[in-house]
Amino acid sequence: MKNKKFILIIVGVILLLAIVGIGFSIKDRKEYNIRITIPAGSTEAFIYSDEEISPKGNTITLYAGEGMGDGEIILKPVEVKEENTYDKPEYITPGMPVKMNVEKGAWFKIGVNNMQNSSGEDIVVYITVSDVDVRIE
Repeated sequence: MKNKKFILIIVGVILLLAIVGIGFSIKDRKEYNIRITIPAGSTEAFIYSDEEISPKGNTITLYAGEGMGDGEIILKPVEVKEENTYDKPEYITPGMPVKMNVEKGAWFKIGVNNMQNSSGEDIVVYITVSDVDVRIE
């Protein structure tokens, strides 16, 4: 009887340690919806967010959020240590993530193609991103 209790205690401790280990291994994956306002009548090729993002790793994964259909996105470096080229737009479509290789700790603005806003009103779109730090310009 003592052996069964001892085995149950050992199994319980192992399970508890496994649960705690899994809990510590899960990263904080808070998502941010970066707002980009495309002004009415704007003729610029890309319109950029006011917020700046900094990746916690060497990639940024972006998703088309509310109001954003098919189009192009681009990263505009604000603060970088290494001379890299980030001027190549990537195609984004709702439901499909776009992964971009970036410098860890650098700061970027997200740009979306203008979508030729001739409506007479501003258009607001969102790009969803996670595993980044965000700051306002």
